[in-house]
Amino acid sequence: MLASVVVSCGGGDGSTAPKDAAWTEEEVTFSVGPNTLNGILTLPDSEGPHSAVVIASGSESREGSIQSGVTDAYFADLAHRLAGAGYAAFRYDSKGVGSRGDAGLQTLDAKRDEVIAALRRVRRHSSIRADEVGLWGISQEAWTISMAAAAEPDEVAFIIPVSGAGISVAEQQVWGIEAQSRAAGLQTPDIERATLLGGLLVDWQLTEPLFHDANEKLVAKLGAGPWQDFFTLVYDSDALGPAENLSRGITILTSIKDEPWAQALHLEELYLPRLRSVAPEQIEQLKAASGQSLLIDPRDSLTRVTSPVLAFFGEDDIVQPTDRSAKLYAQYLDEAGNDDVTIVILQGVGHDISPSSPGYWDRLVQWLDER
Repeated sequence: MLASVVVSCGGGDGSTAPKDAAWTEEEVTFSVGPNTLNGILTLPDSEGPHSAVVIASGSESREGSIQSGVTDAYFADLAHRLAGAGYAAFRYDSKGVGSRGDAGLQTLDAKRDEVIAALRRVRRHSSIRADEVGLWGISQEAWTISMAAAAEPDEVAFIIPVSGAGISVAEQQVWGIEAQSRAAGLQTPDIERATLLGGLLVDWQLTEPLFHDANEKLVAKLGAGPWQDFFTLVYDSDALGPAENLSRGITILTSIKDEPWAQALHLEELYLPRLRSVAPEQIEQLKAASGQSLLIDPRDSLTRVTSPVLAFFGEDDIVQPTDRSAKLYAQYLDEAGNDDVTIVILQGVGHDISPSSPGYWDRLVQWLDER
């Protein structure tokens, strides 16, 4: 029986969390393989043991650098608000970002392992109720915490995915580029150019392309241009070695980075700095890692999640398709036999959901209190 409840929330500022509540903070480290990661456990100013929320560490920021989970203002504010509401919160840095180890290119599988290790460390803390520790993650981390809950159903008490896509990483990237280009007011030919390059960027990282046919149709429609050169590079350059292929790709992407239609690709902020930093001996390894993450489909994890789920989506999200994602979340969790699922669509809200988003914070705390 489908137990999901799809709710639209609006009105009010959504934030009644006590910002001035007292709390204590403790530095806590934990290990993931050979790496030691740093974290901060925020505890309510009340007698424990406490239920706790592990905040999955952020991925890349808009500036192209990897976010620090410990010092990032968004995560710190979330932890303090949770403590003010009576819940412990743990935020942490990924490897290479305030923690030991090389950041490199992390796969979603690696991020899953990080959040599971963080969860286990919090569960062992003397101030925490081991059976009441759950996971919170926004955007990419919604995939991560779902994967963790599927992998360790007996350890994850609940998950709270925020702005998570119900479609694969590859499909979400292309959908988001098209939606953001449309929202920017671009005309159809420019939207098609951006969408084409988005599909080509995905297939460039895969051994088995996903968007070849769609990209071929767009190239034929758009005619000559850098997109045609990139199409040839992606699909018809077997004679080139990895280093030459990468070099030519960087040249093409650099030539279009300032075009208005290429802004949703985030070439200057994300792709080009990463590509320029790749050493020749790393190319194949990094291609395999990025390709692995692009093929992640939340269906594989959500159909195995049996812990309580509170999923938030913004009605006006242009990074992932809210209506479709919400329906897929409900479908996949129903297939898992999960009878404790609440799906909330916030009216007038986009991808960046925060405690001030109408209907968000009060619903989150109410849901936690009920459990």
